[in-house]
Amino acid sequence: MAAPFRVSGGEPLPSGGEVAEEIASQGSASRGTESSRLRARSRGRELTVRALGVGLAVGAVLAAGNVYTGLKSGFIDGGALTAALLSFTFFATFKRLARVPFGPFENNVAQTAAASAAIMVYVHGLMGPMPALGMLGHKFPAWALWAWGLVLAVIGLVIGATLRRRLVVDDALPFPTGTATAELIRTVHADRGSATRRTRFLVIAALAAGVFTWFRDGRPALFPQAVYLPMAIGGVAAASLTLGLAASPLMAATGMFIGLRGALTLVGAGVMAWGVMGPAVVHAGWVADGSFGSLNGWLIWPALGMMLAGALAPVVLEARTLGRTLLRTLRDMGNVGGRGAPQPGGAPARAGKRAAVVALGTVVVGCGILATLGWRVFGFHPLLTIAAVLLSVVLSGICARAAGETDIAPVGSLGTLTQLLFAGAGAKGSILAGAVVAGNATETAQAMWAFKAGHTLRASTRAQVVAQLLGAVVGSLVVVPTYLLVVNAYPLGSERMPAVAAISWRATAEAMAGNLGTLPPHALPAAAIAFGLGVVLCVLQKWRPGLMMPSAIVLGIGMITPASLTVAAGVGACLMVLARRRFPTMAEGESNALAAGLLAGESIVGVAIAVLTAIGLMG
Repeated sequence: MAAPFRVSGGEPLPSGGEVAEEIASQGSASRGTESSRLRARSRGRELTVRALGVGLAVGAVLAAGNVYTGLKSGFIDGGALTAALLSFTFFATFKRLARVPFGPFENNVAQTAAASAAIMVYVHGLMGPMPALGMLGHKFPAWALWAWGLVLAVIGLVIGATLRRRLVVDDALPFPTGTATAELIRTVHADRGSATRRTRFLVIAALAAGVFTWFRDGRPALFPQAVYLPMAIGGVAAASLTLGLAASPLMAATGMFIGLRGALTLVGAGVMAWGVMGPAVVHAGWVADGSFGSLNGWLIWPALGMMLAGALAPVVLEARTLGRTLLRTLRDMGNVGGRGAPQPGGAPARAGKRAAVVALGTVVVGCGILATLGWRVFGFHPLLTIAAVLLSVVLSGICARAAGETDIAPVGSLGTLTQLLFAGAGAKGSILAGAVVAGNATETAQAMWAFKAGHTLRASTRAQVVAQLLGAVVGSLVVVPTYLLVVNAYPLGSERMPAVAAISWRATAEAMAGNLGTLPPHALPAAAIAFGLGVVLCVLQKWRPGLMMPSAIVLGIGMITPASLTVAAGVGACLMVLARRRFPTMAEGESNALAAGLLAGESIVGVAIAVLTAIGLMG
């Protein structure tokens, strides 16, 4: 059972009876004084330097690793659970560093800052939009990338803070990730043994994955990148078709995270695309040769059709629900300056006009900065930038409500929808507009998960806002230089760094802008057929959920991810299933810690190798 918590926030009390007995022994005035003193003391131990320090340190590491992870696998570690566990373990291990115990409210501040930093790779668009622009030949200075992403983070945080009372307090949406984070914090502070076991899994897995990655990519290179089948299909070598098993702890961890069904979907799509469609395309003469680059240039189009169906079909099928959500979002934003429902504990809600003015002013200033950057640096017309920001405010609200109801933030679908709406702005313009919406929506969703965790723990909203803002700044300072190092060390679109999201963003922009003259033969019909199949899958999922149909988006990702990497994800998922059957006592948190360790180990060492390569210490 979790330790009792003060409704007003602060450290857990040893026992409710002790405090009640102490207060009851004094008069009413004394009770008020003592209560105020305890409340102030609790607040003083929430937004502390040590909580921010450890949270920002963990967040910086996660942010750097997520650049590598996102470009390689298309998935990242959101960081909240990992940060909550690591920050608690750090202070539990080094108790002499503090006179007082590291409390759950400090732990909440630490995970909030870390998670805010960790997701900045998404907010900056460094997984999809910006590398897609790079593939189209557009290069931008580092300071512009940094300013662009940071402003998007601030706007997204303002939107999240604006919607917090309506979605988290009044409507009490579940936000499962936020609730899970709060429960983890309560659990580890009530049972230190649970935290120790999870941390042990995480650290051992990270060290093993890091050592393996060094001896695969570093010096000496003892392990191969992948082991391929010793055969040819249709005259094309299996190595060219990427048919084999990649030596990647990161992809194994990805399979563990997404589960057996998702991992097997990736494997099936990869084998079908590279093992069946690839040789057929080569045999038909639709590509110049059987190399990875040529095949990937053709396979991206049926994969794009499948992913577009997965992104757009649910919007059409759920049009009625989407309309209601839109109306709720507009209502939520219209009530910003109103008087909300009372908080637990009796304190009345006062968003007030001052908060509404500050929120509106922040969005206006941020919009002006983005418009200036877009015009002077990115070549994006100011009116289009303003339109994209206004659209992002509404779509971010929809994303926040979706995350609250389903725990899924449809950032990719909203980015694709925006690209469609801004298709007339050209390939670059549609990508930048999509980047605005995806960046704001990502930050808003992350803020709402954090607010849910804080509300569940009865923590300070102001402390979380400060932690999120500082996390965004630190994460922004980390991800931009890390991204530049990684793309210089690992060619994007290669088997080692597939950059699936970036390829998808580029292909979507080119298709919607009408730049179809350079398409490989029969690529457009293949995309149309895949789109139709994807729509069928989405319809079946809606009307017959018991059929357990594969996800169209996951199928699309699998089609342009090297088959060796998808097989590694499948192996990881299968090993996790076998481990849980062999060790029934393995808890969900321990298995997630193991996967997080594998992911962190490869990504951190991969970034370290990129740094060493950039400074000339590794050729």
